[in-house]
Amino acid sequence: MHFLLKRAIKERFGKLNELQMNAFEEVSSGKSVLIVAPTGSGKTEAAVLPVFNAILEEGLKPISVLYIAPLKALNRDLLDRLVWWGEKLNLDVEVRHGDTSAYRKSKQVKKPPHMLIITPETLGVILTMKSLRKALSNVKFVIVDEIVELVDNKRGIQLSLALERLAEIADFQRIGLSATVGNEEEIKTWLKADTVVKPLIAKAYKVKVLFPQPDEKDFELSKELSIPLEVATRLGVLWEIIEKYERALIFTNTRQFAEILAHRLKAWGKPVEVHHGSLSKEARIQAERALKEGKVKALVCTSSMELGIDIGDVDVVIQYMSPRQVNRLVQRIGRSKHRVGEISEGYIITTNMEDYLESLIIAKRALEGKLEAVRPYENALDVLAHFIVGLLIEHKKLPREVPFEIAKRAYSYRNLSWDDYGAVLNMLNDARLVGYDEESGLLYLRRGAYQYYYENLSTIPDEISYRVFDVKTGKIVGRLDEKFVMDLEEGMEFIMHGRSWIILGIDEESRLLKVRESKSLESAVPSWEGEMIPVPFEVAIEVGKLKRDLLFDFASAKRVISNVDFDEKELEFVRTLLEKQKPLGTDRDIGIESIPKALVIHADFGNQVNESIGRFLMAFLTAKYGKVFAMKAQAHAIVLHTPFQLNPNEVKNYLLQDHRVLEFVIARELRGSTAYRWRMLNVAKRMGTLRREAKIRKVERLFEGTVIEKETLNELFHDKLDIKQAETVLRALKEGKIRIKVNLGREPSPLAALNLTVGGEFLVSGELEKDEILILFKERLLNTEVALVCTNCGWRSTTRVSRLKNRVKDLQCPKCSSLMIAVAHPIDAELFISALKKFKRREKLEKEEESAYRRLIKASDLVKAYGFDAVLALASYGVGADTAARILSQYRGEALLVALLEREREFIRTRRFWVDKRENKGN
Repeated sequence: MHFLLKRAIKERFGKLNELQMNAFEEVSSGKSVLIVAPTGSGKTEAAVLPVFNAILEEGLKPISVLYIAPLKALNRDLLDRLVWWGEKLNLDVEVRHGDTSAYRKSKQVKKPPHMLIITPETLGVILTMKSLRKALSNVKFVIVDEIVELVDNKRGIQLSLALERLAEIADFQRIGLSATVGNEEEIKTWLKADTVVKPLIAKAYKVKVLFPQPDEKDFELSKELSIPLEVATRLGVLWEIIEKYERALIFTNTRQFAEILAHRLKAWGKPVEVHHGSLSKEARIQAERALKEGKVKALVCTSSMELGIDIGDVDVVIQYMSPRQVNRLVQRIGRSKHRVGEISEGYIITTNMEDYLESLIIAKRALEGKLEAVRPYENALDVLAHFIVGLLIEHKKLPREVPFEIAKRAYSYRNLSWDDYGAVLNMLNDARLVGYDEESGLLYLRRGAYQYYYENLSTIPDEISYRVFDVKTGKIVGRLDEKFVMDLEEGMEFIMHGRSWIILGIDEESRLLKVRESKSLESAVPSWEGEMIPVPFEVAIEVGKLKRDLLFDFASAKRVISNVDFDEKELEFVRTLLEKQKPLGTDRDIGIESIPKALVIHADFGNQVNESIGRFLMAFLTAKYGKVFAMKAQAHAIVLHTPFQLNPNEVKNYLLQDHRVLEFVIARELRGSTAYRWRMLNVAKRMGTLRREAKIRKVERLFEGTVIEKETLNELFHDKLDIKQAETVLRALKEGKIRIKVNLGREPSPLAALNLTVGGEFLVSGELEKDEILILFKERLLNTEVALVCTNCGWRSTTRVSRLKNRVKDLQCPKCSSLMIAVAHPIDAELFISALKKFKRREKLEKEEESAYRRLIKASDLVKAYGFDAVLALASYGVGADTAARILSQYRGEALLVALLEREREFIRTRRFWVDKRENKGN
C-alpha cells in the first residue's frame, strides 16, 4: 500500500474494516468485484481505496477511473468524501454532469482528472467526444454505485451498453456497489464481475411491529387536530417512541404521506421537518442540518433519505405503514446505528389489519435475510436504437453485424434475436437516422442522427413540473408535477413541506404557482409523480398463509413470526377481525365479493400479479359491457368500480379461463389504456421516429404492429405486471388448488370497505369556509376567458366573463346583427365554425362537428333565456350546454354558484372513469 494512502487511512478512520480489506485484496489482484453490504459499511471506501492505490503505485494516466452513480446517489457527502481522498493523495477528482459549467468541462478536456464522477447519461456524451477519446482509453477502473437502482430499468440497460462501447477502446476492471439484495449472483453476472465481496457477519436488526388501538387519552388529540381517533392514536404512539431517542427518521412510502404526516406533527407543535425529492435543494439541506444540529428530533422522509446522507447518528427508524418490500425495510432501518457491529433498531406503525399482517411478514423475512430479487430489464429495443446511433457517431461506419455482436456482450441483450435487431435497423432507416450500403455491407449515419442522439441521452421521460412560489417569503418551496396541477384552481388548498398553502394564481407560461401559507388542517394532498411501492408476490402469499394460520392454528401463527417483536394482544385482536371477514382471501382462497357499484376480489398475490389478473378480467368485462369499469390492483385485492352490481359467478368463470391466453388478452386490453399511449409516445421518441416535443393523441394507431409496439408492451410487462406468476395463479385456480368463494351483498365486508377506501386517512376533504369558497369560485369564473360565437354567420371573438356582466342582454353580432350569440369553449367554437361552413355548403358533418353545432345552438338559446347566469354556467369547468340547461332551470343567485361548484367537483372526481376527454369540453 502506498505511504500516502496509509497516512490518509490513519487520519480518516484509523484502519480498514474487514469489508474494505477484502475488497482491497480482490481489486488489487486484478478482479472485477461486486461489493454487497448495508448502509454504513464503508462500501464507497472499499471500492475507491484499492483504485487510488493502483493509481499511486503504478502511476496510471488520467482518466484512470470513472465513478458512475445514479443522480440521487450523487449526494454532497459522497462528493465531499471523494474530493477529501483526492486532496490527501494529490489526485484530481472531478464531477461532470448536465449542470457542470462549460468552463469546468473545457478544463477537464485540457487536463483530465484521475477520477471523473459521472452519471450514466454523461458516459453516453463523453464517449462521442473526440477531445476525450485518448483520456478515456486510459480508463483502468469503472465503479458503478447503487447498482440495484439501475439493473431493473432502462437507465441501467443504457449504462451496460455504454460500458461495452467503452470496452472497445479501454481495458478496465468493473467494481459495483450494492445494498443487500436477493439475487446478488445475477447482479454480479450483469456487471461482469468475477467475485462478490460482502461482510462475513450479517448486519443485525431489531424490529417491532405495532397496531395501536385507541384509548381515552387519544380523544383530546383527535379533537385538537381534527383527525380521526385512530390517526391520533398512531401519532401518540409515534411520538412516544421518538421521545425515548435522541434523533429519529420517520419513513413513509410516498411523498404525499410524508407531507400529511409532517403537517399533523407540526400542527401538534412537535419539532419535525419533512425531506423528499420534490422539495427544493435548499429546503432539503435545511432539514438535514436541523436534524444534525438537534433543532428537530425527527425527519419525516421517503426513499430520498435511504442513502448515506450525513445527518449524524440516527438512534431509531420508524416506518409509518408497511414498508411493502423487505429490501426497503432493511435499507431504511439500516440507517439507525449503522456502524459495523451495532444492532439497527426500527419500529413499524401499522394502520389496518392487512397493513399489520404484511408488516409482520416483511419484518420476519428481513430478519431471516430473505430479500427480494431485482429483476433485470431485458432487450430494450429503444435503448438499442440509441446505442447503434451512438456507436456510429464514434466510428462513422461499421459492418452491419458489429453493433449486434457488441450489444450481445451485455447481460441484458444476451437473448437478443437477429430479427429484432434487424427491425430496429429498419426503424432507424425509416426515421432517416441510419443507412445501410448493401454494396460495402456498412451501416452509416444519416442527417438528423446527431440531434436525435443528444436529445435522447436520458431514458427518463420528460417531466413538466410547476414551481411553487411563496409570495410572502419570495422563495420557491418545491415543485408539483403537471398531472396534479391540471386539477388545481385558484382558491384551492394543498399540502407541501408539511404546511398547507392556498393558491393565489397559476402562471401557465412561467409554470409557476403563486401561493401563501394557510392555517387550515384539512386540505387537498399533492400527488407527485411516482406510485406506491409494489408488494411482491412472495410477501403477499405469505400474508395469505398467516391469515389462514391465525384462524385455524394460532400457536403456529405465533411461531412463524417468533423472530419479530410484536404484542400478542394486537395479534389476538386481528384474529377476531379475520373471523368476521367473509369472503376471505388466503394463500389457498380467493374471495369474490359483489356489492352495488363495486366488486372486490380478495387475493393475496401482490400488486403486479393482481394488476395482471385485474387487466385480464377487464378485457372480458369491457368486451361484454363496454368501457364502463375502473380497476385498481392492490397488494391483497383487486377493486372494480362498476355502474351496476356484477354477478360474482360471472367473474369467477372468467378467472377459470385457460392461463395460456393471459399474455395475449392483457396485451390487447392494455392497447386502449392511457399508460400504453404514454409509454408508446416515449418509446417512439427514444427510437427517433418522433421528435422530443411531439404530442400525439392517437399514437397507438401510428405504430401498430411495429417494434415500437413490441417495446411498449415489453416495458409495461416488466414495470407493471407479473405475467409468469399470474399464469401460475390462474393454473392453480383451474386445477382447484386455489378455491374461489363468492358473495353477493348490499354492504361491503370490513376488508372490502378497507380496500375501497385505501389511503383514506390522508385524502382529507374540505378546503375553506363555504362563503370564502363561493367568493373565490365566482372570482375565477369572472376571470375565465370564453369564446363568443354568432350561430348565424360564424363571427367569433374571445373575452373574459367579467366583461359580459352588464352587456349580455345587448349582445349582438357586429357582422350580421344576429342576437343568437353562444358562449363556448374555444375548441367547440372552432368545431362549430367548421360545421357551419359545411352546413351551408350542404356537406356531411363529422360526429364531433355535429355535436359541437348542437351544443352551441343550445348555448345561444340559454344566453338569450337566462342572461349572465348562463354565461357563468357555460364558463364552468365540465358544465356543457345540457348540464347548464338543467342547473339553470333549478337555481338562481348563490344557489346557482353552489350547484355549479358541486358539478365541477363531481366532474373532476369522475371524469377519468366515465368520460372521454374530448367530450369533456361539451358536457
